Amino acid sequence: MASFDPLAKPHSAPTDHNQCVPDPLAHFKAMPWCKALLEERAVVNVVVPDRRPMPTGESNFVRKTMNSPTTVRACVSFMRFVKPSEITSTTVTTAPTTPPRQKKEESQNKSNMSGGGGSENKKGSKKPLSKSEPLLSGGGKDNGEDPRNPFLLFNALADLGEDCTSYVHTMHGGLYGVLMDEVMGTAANFQSENGAYTVSFTTKFRRAVSPPMVVLIRGRVVRKEGRKLHLRGTIEDKDGNIMAEAEGLWVMMAKNVGRSQL
Repeated sequence: MASFDPLAKPHSAPTDHNQCVPDPLAHFKAMPWCKALLEERAVVNVVVPDRRPMPTGESNFVRKTMNSPTTVRACVSFMRFVKPSEITSTTVTTAPTTPPRQKKEESQNKSNMSGGGGSENKKGSKKPLSKSEPLLSGGGKDNGEDPRNPFLLFNALADLGEDCTSYVHTMHGGLYGVLMDEVMGTAANFQSENGAYTVSFTTKFRRAVSPPMVVLIRGRVVRKEGRKLHLRGTIEDKDGNIMAEAEGLWVMMAKNVGRSQL
C-alpha cells in the first residue's frame, strides 16, 4: 500500500466516543456488506468518531443532536485509496455537469447491484467502486492532486434512526446535505493545512432514504486549484444504489480556523 502524508491527521475515540452503541465498529462489522467495505485492502484506516460534547459548543449539532438512539445510533468512518483503474475520467472542469437522470437510471437498471465495490459479479467482471461517475472522476496531476497527499475517498457508515424522518419513512431532505457536507468537509480539511470552509453546495436527490436504515456516505476532492477545492459526494444504500449526490466548492483558509472531522 502506498504511503501518504496528509495535512490533517485522523482522530478517533475508540473507547470514550460517547456514541449510543458501545462498540460501533463491531456493530457495523456484524453486517456483511459493511464488514466487506471496512476490510477492503484499499482502506487506509478506520475511525470511531468522537461524539463527546466540546466545551466551546462546536459541532453540537453532530455531537449532540444527531447522536441519540433515534437519530444516529452509531457511526464509523474510513478513508480509501482510489486506484487509477477506478477513475472514470481524468479532468474535471470548474463547472461540472451531471448526466441526465434518465440516462443514469437506465444505466443503473442495466448494471448489477454493487455492495460496496471491488467484488465480482456473476460473469466474473469487477463491479464499480460506486455507481456515481462524478464521485470517481478527476484526480491526477491535471486536477492538482499531490501524490504525497492524494484525493482519498472518505466514507462513513451511519445507522439512522426513526427521528431522522420528515414524511413518514422518509428522511428529512436537509439531512441529505448535512450527511454529505460532513464527509465532504472532512475530505476538504485533509487537503488544507488550516482547514477549509464551504462556499457552495448542491444536492441532487435520487431516491428516498427510509429510516431506520444504515447508509454509506462518501466524499472526495476531485480538483484542487489554488485555494479552491472541488468536491463530490454521495449517499448510498447497502446495494450500492445512489440515494443522493452532491457537489460543492470549499476554500482553504489562510489561517487556522479549526477543522471538523467526521
